[in-house]
Amino acid sequence: MGAAAGADRAWAWVGGLGLLVITAFLLLPNPTASAVMYDGIEFACVAAMVAGVRRNRPAAVAGWSLLIAGQAASVVADIMFDVYALVLHDDSWPGPWDVAYLISYLGTISGLCGLLLRRNRGRGYAGFVDSLLVGVAFALLSWVFLIRYIAAGETMGTLGHVVTLAYPCLDLVVLVLVLWLLTTDGKRRAAFLLLVAGMATALIADHLWAFVDMTSYDPALSVGRYVSASYLLSFLLLAMAITHPGMVAVGLPTPAPVTRPMSWQRLGLLAGAVLIAPALLAWQALTGNGTVRDALPIAVASAAMFLLGLTRMTMLVRRLHRQARVMQQQAERLRELAEQDPLTGLPNRRTWDSALPAALVRAGRDGTPVSVAIIDLDHFKAFNDRHGHQMGDRLLKEAAAVWADGLRDGDLLARYGGEEFVALLPDADETEATRVLDRLRRRTPMGCTFSAGLAIWDGRESGEALLHRADRALYRAKAAGRDRVERAQAAAPGPRSMDLAPGSPELQESLRHLG
Repeated sequence: MGAAAGADRAWAWVGGLGLLVITAFLLLPNPTASAVMYDGIEFACVAAMVAGVRRNRPAAVAGWSLLIAGQAASVVADIMFDVYALVLHDDSWPGPWDVAYLISYLGTISGLCGLLLRRNRGRGYAGFVDSLLVGVAFALLSWVFLIRYIAAGETMGTLGHVVTLAYPCLDLVVLVLVLWLLTTDGKRRAAFLLLVAGMATALIADHLWAFVDMTSYDPALSVGRYVSASYLLSFLLLAMAITHPGMVAVGLPTPAPVTRPMSWQRLGLLAGAVLIAPALLAWQALTGNGTVRDALPIAVASAAMFLLGLTRMTMLVRRLHRQARVMQQQAERLRELAEQDPLTGLPNRRTWDSALPAALVRAGRDGTPVSVAIIDLDHFKAFNDRHGHQMGDRLLKEAAAVWADGLRDGDLLARYGGEEFVALLPDADETEATRVLDRLRRRTPMGCTFSAGLAIWDGRESGEALLHRADRALYRAKAAGRDRVERAQAAAPGPRSMDLAPGSPELQESLRHLG
């Protein structure tokens, strides 16, 4: 238990000891001793990273290994630079150490890509577009305040220009990947935050070094020493991230993203990035007497950000369409569940209550007959008691299936409740309706029978009255010995519940509600 707890706190020990050593580095007055100590701290951080991967055994070992390889290449480059500068007194530029520095970028970029691909599982492209948009804005700032001055140098030569310009360009790639990492779904625990902080600190240190270098950088100067301390801090933060047990989760696939609106922080970042180009345009126009020195880069960046913004809007619209389709499918499914009997799959009583009045309205308009029947399985309670409820449910399902299959096109069979079913037979007079019901009766499964009460609409009565007559006929069929279809008596004279004769006001009103 104690050993495991100590291993879990290894990252904290690495951080505490690292901060003490970096503080000591800042106090060293001798440049040679500072260089040796600087390289030693970097080497120790890389060793801690390797130990963290071996102990934590993450699934994304390839991504972490490439990231560590990039840091190791940077250590090699720093050692080569110090040897050439302090031992060989060779300050030529560019030098062989630049090859190692560029390799370190490739390792870092490859490692971040590996972690991102595993974490996103093919998703998160919206975050990538957002990151590119912010990256383009930073690229424009980098050009105006840094890269343009480097490109204007006349003493570097072609190779010097290429190498010098490669650094800020690769920094922009790293920046986009770090921003993309921040937009991924999943929890942002200590290891994740330490990784992002380490990469961000390295990017800040690179830009500080670039500005200091343009003003005659000297490692012995206090400003240069603090820039070097910033690099050491980035190494330390990465070592803490990789030795932390939570680093295993950084490279694990995240759950499916939860649909949620864009946060105000993210929206503000994107809005600020888009406004950088017009802000620089206005600044240069006001300070240059109407002359815009970087008109072409600003125009290119503006076009790129516009296209990325358009891409982002297209992705949002497509997502809204997908969500609308899903919601429509869910609504249709809910409507089906609300209108369907869960046991038999037939329409339920709610559906019947809507279908019967509509059928009567159509019949009244067209002058066609309508028949309604109530069907009741004979001796169903005795069947349940003898065979059990599961067999009773099976009888209901099989009977519903064979009866529905025996209906005509346009007929409706619904479960009314218990073992009772109702049949709506449009355009069927007494003879046709009896023929259909007798066909269904002969198909009743499991050796069972049914009794049915049949009522023919008189063209005037309500659906409730029509169904009541069919119900009375069903009672007579049962009283007469079951297994038969009994015709309902004619509707009793008296006040109508609804006059559905052609041309009546009630009929016109019903048709209007039905659309």
